[in-house]
Amino acid sequence: MIALIGLLVVAGSAYVIQKFSKVIIENKILFVIAMVVFATAWGLLILPSQELDLLFFIALICKLIVYMTCIHMVNSVGRIQYEALIERINTDFLTQLSSRTAFEKSFDQSFKAAQNKTIQLVFIILDIDNFKLVNDTYGHLIGDAVLKEVAYAISENITHYRGAELFRIGGEEFGIILANTDYNEAQKMSLNILNAVNKLSVNTEKGTFGVTISIGVAEWLDKDKTKEIFYNRAESYLYFAKNNGKNAVTVDGVIVNR
Repeated sequence: MIALIGLLVVAGSAYVIQKFSKVIIENKILFVIAMVVFATAWGLLILPSQELDLLFFIALICKLIVYMTCIHMVNSVGRIQYEALIERINTDFLTQLSSRTAFEKSFDQSFKAAQNKTIQLVFIILDIDNFKLVNDTYGHLIGDAVLKEVAYAISENITHYRGAELFRIGGEEFGIILANTDYNEAQKMSLNILNAVNKLSVNTEKGTFGVTISIGVAEWLDKDKTKEIFYNRAESYLYFAKNNGKNAVTVDGVIVNR
């Protein structure tokens, strides 16, 4: 009977620990309670087959708790290190924006949600004009400073938009994923970003210069059968802005700031 009770408690506690593992691991009190119950259940399971006095039985339970606590501590350290690594992978070192790796995951999820009609999706792609000339003329340290300033200017102009995610997707190129933001609002956001960047002034030993940016804005449509088609359409609008004087916002193939 004791063994049967122990078996039932082991099975029940194992189920609860597995089902609510995240909550139990993150709460020290719950973790201790879970370990005491689990260890006691195992003790009851083996008690009928052993001639154990009470003190030895308690010592055995305590030993099991210590072992499981040590395992938990090792796992916790490993989890912290893993989460730190993921954070580094998902964060661009220079601008502290989300990285290309994070973008790929979020873009894929957002695209699937748009296909399922659960969100209204807009993608904005932005590129700093003449950035190579900045690096060649003023050096890469100044180029890095420009990237940081532009990243900050973009960030400041998307904070009030629910569901807006900003990424550095490569070199001097940035991307904004907008979920459930009206297309007209996305256009206003893009114009605000353009104006904010135009106000930037970079001081160097060789003189002061301004910064401009080109922007392509695309709303997901049924014709965008794959995420690559959708991405490429937004990128084509960016290139249209680049090829037509730069410092422009192209929405659905039309420059809207001139």
